[in-house]
Amino acid sequence: MKQSRFFAHFPLASIFFLLPVIAGGCQADDPLKFYPSSGMLPFHIDREKQGDPLDPGEVRSLTQKVTDFLRQIDYFTWVYETCHGLDASTGYPDYLIWWHDVDAVKSGDLVTFRNNSKYGGSHNNAEPTGSVLTQALAGYLLTGDHSMGMVAEEFAKSITALMKGFVHDKSDPLEYLMTRNIVTHNHSFTLPSGKKKAVDYSDWFFEYEGWNANRYHYPDNPYFGDIWVTTMRSKDDLPYLYRAAAWFPYARKTAPDESVRKAVSEAWRYMQGFAKDIVDNNYHIRTKDKQGKPYIPDEDLASFVDYLKLFPDAECDARLATALLAYNDDSGIDCGDGQGSGYDRASGAMHYYNYSIVDNFHLAAVHLALVLGKYNLAKRLVRGLVRRLERYEDPGSNEPGRENPDWQRDVALLLLKSAALGMPLTNSEARMVEKFYSQSVDAYLDFPNWDLWDESVPDGTYDFRSGFRPAHVPDAFRIEDIAYILEYCWSPFKDTKGAVFVDCNQVETAW
Repeated sequence: MKQSRFFAHFPLASIFFLLPVIAGGCQADDPLKFYPSSGMLPFHIDREKQGDPLDPGEVRSLTQKVTDFLRQIDYFTWVYETCHGLDASTGYPDYLIWWHDVDAVKSGDLVTFRNNSKYGGSHNNAEPTGSVLTQALAGYLLTGDHSMGMVAEEFAKSITALMKGFVHDKSDPLEYLMTRNIVTHNHSFTLPSGKKKAVDYSDWFFEYEGWNANRYHYPDNPYFGDIWVTTMRSKDDLPYLYRAAAWFPYARKTAPDESVRKAVSEAWRYMQGFAKDIVDNNYHIRTKDKQGKPYIPDEDLASFVDYLKLFPDAECDARLATALLAYNDDSGIDCGDGQGSGYDRASGAMHYYNYSIVDNFHLAAVHLALVLGKYNLAKRLVRGLVRRLERYEDPGSNEPGRENPDWQRDVALLLLKSAALGMPLTNSEARMVEKFYSQSVDAYLDFPNWDLWDESVPDGTYDFRSGFRPAHVPDAFRIEDIAYILEYCWSPFKDTKGAVFVDCNQVETAW
């Protein structure tokens, strides 16, 4: 029986001139010949300023507070050390993933990261991985910081690994289908800092089948050898991967390090191949069975078209973003301004998590339209973001999500992401972003386990929810979202006429 989730749930870019992409004039894997430079967004959307502006002292204070925090905890080194995948010392392709469902076990000077079945199978870890990749890549392009570059490289490699790892054997021709995750090899190694780290996947070395994911043994994978794969890639995580991928053409041209350029170039090619397979299969996400044979799951998690009979514009932004990524073109998909579908409201009412999926596909469509130089389309979609967010902010809109305790936090984050993509903020919105950023630093400063290897941290087991990472709380941005200020400051698409909440020169020079 078909089950439905719907009802369950460096700033080098400045050296380039702002020129539109000439249709048909670029190679399929590189849509850009010219890169928009900072402060040269080709359109402006007028909005009333509404509210009291942050004064320059408040802006400087927030900027200092956030950058001091990120540097104090050495955020991207912390990400690099507490995420895992495969280390290059194994001889296999290296990569990092921001996993869920993991324990960190400290014993003396060794910390072992163990994937633990009692929590689940970490089915949607591409969401935080894609989000942190976006922040790391933007921060690296803004500052040239080495730790940001390391995270950007290894997280980009994970996108490629999720597809290379889904190749059943040497005779399997399908390289562009994506797993939920791959379960590779136990190993131990020494981090660049000299800390000792181990990875233990043993508890996941078994097969299972479920309504939303299966795990199978692929002993002859040509890239990683004897591994396990978790199938039925869900659409839930894709907007975060799309958003990260949208920066890849910039990074492949302007990243200071060749290793980063190489990693994002390969990930860009794989993401385009993956998106093309979705479009070519009528906006379905194909997967593979135990023998490596492709098929389309019945579940709606693998479809962008299941609800078109109920809502003719259902998941339009998702299809548009996929088409833009796949073919550098909208493929005839017209989403209007990208918001207002009855599907959006209904899906959010059924499961709060659907807001994040819907909102971030809208952002992904905007982002890809901007990167591809489709500015008329981008302007319509940004206007839709304004309408969407003004509806979310309106207490009288009866938006179902307003009842969730995370609502205000998530709206503030959506405002920050939208501001990076051409939406000017009002003064009230800038204050909302400032408020949650300040609260976030306050919430996380006293977390005791930023460095598990430190002698002050006792031996023991630390879980992923609040042990080796700080817990999510409604009054603070999630820790995986804490550095989106870097994307805003690096982005060439931010509207400089919007309300000011951060000093980007101060951000750039903090590293």
